[in-house]
Amino acid sequence: MRLQLLLAARGGCALTEAVKAEAERAKAVLPSARVIGLVQIEGDVFPLANPLCRPFEAVLEVQTTEPADANRLITALDGAAARLDPLIHADLSGVLVGTPKAIIPCHVTPVRYLYLMRRKHTHTREQYFDYYYNQHSRFGHRTPGIAGYTQFHVDDVASRIAARALGVGTHGADSVSELHLNSVEEFFAALAGAPTLGDEAGIDEALFVDRDNSKSFTTTTVVQL
Repeated sequence: MRLQLLLAARGGCALTEAVKAEAERAKAVLPSARVIGLVQIEGDVFPLANPLCRPFEAVLEVQTTEPADANRLITALDGAAARLDPLIHADLSGVLVGTPKAIIPCHVTPVRYLYLMRRKHTHTREQYFDYYYNQHSRFGHRTPGIAGYTQFHVDDVASRIAARALGVGTHGADSVSELHLNSVEEFFAALAGAPTLGDEAGIDEALFVDRDNSKSFTTTTVVQL
């Protein structure tokens, strides 16, 4: 099970050191968990693909492979939003709880692209997850220049509970599509060799994803515990 606390920075605030401190707190509370802190890269071009939605500037991720319920993960980050209040807009920040599915497994990489996807009205959540996992995942296998690909399937009920418990304003996304990269430059260089892939993936994605109300951004790993 995984919990991602998505942080919306106040204008001009840098979150790197605060994210590191909160990651250490979470690890102390839940030592068996893997805790990762991510901060948006400078000059990130990916949010331009979803101009109606602001990206998040940082992510605190707590994940465990041991039997755990959402409450244990919530406890690991209890009070984080209040402690970060001078640096973030809690009402614009969010939290997602659910199950990560490693389509292309990998170790933690220096860079991670996150695409917070919302489903179209044409699909129930069950239909959305079925198509996303069993059909759309083929594009992940075809994408060059990546070290790994993860689908994070979000539990809407658990995320609503976590949002109330952690004091953040949103829990909205059906899934997060994650590309694990060694560098953005390496990724773009590799994509140049597959000029039609983006259009093909976009056409397929438009069948089930509400792209106008989804958001994308790219992060660098600043802490891993």
